[in-house]
Amino acid sequence: MRVLQIGREDWSQSCRVPAGVEWSFADVDDSSGFDVLLAGHPDVTVLDAACSLDHLEAFDSAVAPHTLLVARHLATAFDDTYQRFFARKVVVYEDMSHRQGIVDELPRKFFARPFGQKLEIHKAMVSPFHTCDSWFEGNSYLATTVDENTDGFRQLVTWKENIAYESDHPLELWPEFVADPGCQIELGVQLVASGTPEVIAFQTRYSQSELSEPVVIAEPTSGYLSCSVFAKGSGTVKVGPVHYRHSRLGAGHFLPGGQRIVDSRREELFFYFHPGNLTPPLNIYFAGYRPAEGFEGYHMMEGLGHPFLLVTDPRLEGGRFYLGSDGLEGELLQMIRELIASLGFTEHDVIFSGLSMGSFGALYYGSQLDALAIIAGKPIVDLGYVAERGRLVRPNDFFTVFDIVNFWDRDGDPSVDAFTQRLVERWNGNPGFGDTKILMSYMAQDDYDDQAYYTLLNSQTGKPTTVIARGYQGRHNDDSASIVTWFVNQYRRVIDEYQAVRDDHQ
Repeated sequence: MRVLQIGREDWSQSCRVPAGVEWSFADVDDSSGFDVLLAGHPDVTVLDAACSLDHLEAFDSAVAPHTLLVARHLATAFDDTYQRFFARKVVVYEDMSHRQGIVDELPRKFFARPFGQKLEIHKAMVSPFHTCDSWFEGNSYLATTVDENTDGFRQLVTWKENIAYESDHPLELWPEFVADPGCQIELGVQLVASGTPEVIAFQTRYSQSELSEPVVIAEPTSGYLSCSVFAKGSGTVKVGPVHYRHSRLGAGHFLPGGQRIVDSRREELFFYFHPGNLTPPLNIYFAGYRPAEGFEGYHMMEGLGHPFLLVTDPRLEGGRFYLGSDGLEGELLQMIRELIASLGFTEHDVIFSGLSMGSFGALYYGSQLDALAIIAGKPIVDLGYVAERGRLVRPNDFFTVFDIVNFWDRDGDPSVDAFTQRLVERWNGNPGFGDTKILMSYMAQDDYDDQAYYTLLNSQTGKPTTVIARGYQGRHNDDSASIVTWFVNQYRRVIDEYQAVRDDHQ
């Protein structure tokens, strides 16, 4: 990783720099060092001395938001002329009295390549010591009853595969589970040292209260982590996957500054905000279906220059299409509204967007705000229809859609027809999309939802919504390059037209 230090004393001359860290230093009293070509693209920038605004702005393109660490004692050293620059960089104030500690933590917090995966539930097994009834609920949960008369915890579920752990990358564990009030849960973790089949370097159990936050494993020994779920009490326990990710030790999730939303069922969504140039529009991008957990579209959205929000869904195999409990959906919408207000924008200064699964998120949440536009590529609109035709069109494939339909049982009717009606009625209703522009590129022979364009178009007949679409020949993934090119071009066109109108009114 690369570190840029801006100050008066080069820390690399007095501190031990960890292996793999490339350290650059810019002296605040020497303007020749403020060359973006010399700095490269640092993963983190440390500012420990007062510096002119001109010098800082010389590194503007190199310093990413959430990665500029400023010594806490300098908080009052910069006047109001610095505030816009600091707002665009979302500066983090740190106590830098212990330099070596800061240097040691940098590669553990600001590493370049985030990682996230999960121990999937179909790779779990019921403990032979647990004899109560057990069953799978699709790929969402391994459910079982608990009826223990003893006071101690008994092992319920363990996984048939382990998690590779490297001591220089702390891991964050987040198990999904739902338990009746009469049951208590513990997560058991064992670390088997590398190169040995049986030497246990670390083992512990985390109580249900400790599991209210992600568990961080930061042991000095590399090896393999084995996870098990224990329970006591009486009732039903549903055990979901165990998510494991490289932890940034409080600096963010996946990316520096990344944040999470979690509901009472322990289901998560993640979001990341980039201030861009702090001028409208705000561009919101929902990630597509991705088994590897993390954000996508960063560089594409950054290239547009304006503030943007990335949203990703780590649930099930590659995402639950951003659907969830009322609490989870409501919290995401509330976060978006608060972000719009904090920027001084209105709902009509927002563009929702996404590709494939992300297009559903864009349409679903975009229909609940008075957005400027919704831009969708390879849209999947009617998930009930996708589930219904899966038997013939995608046999033994894309089981995730059945998990989504099975979850949607808010009114006691889990049928595909009821599921479809609940999703589409929002777009058929009033106000629906209102005067929001919808721009869509779709595949004519899409093997997920080949009716997406027509479903959406028919729902807006007689309404003020403008729908612009472009179709391409092929199945869902046959021409992603053309879809993405059209997607980005439409983004730029909508922004240009928006700015032209905005300039005329100023």
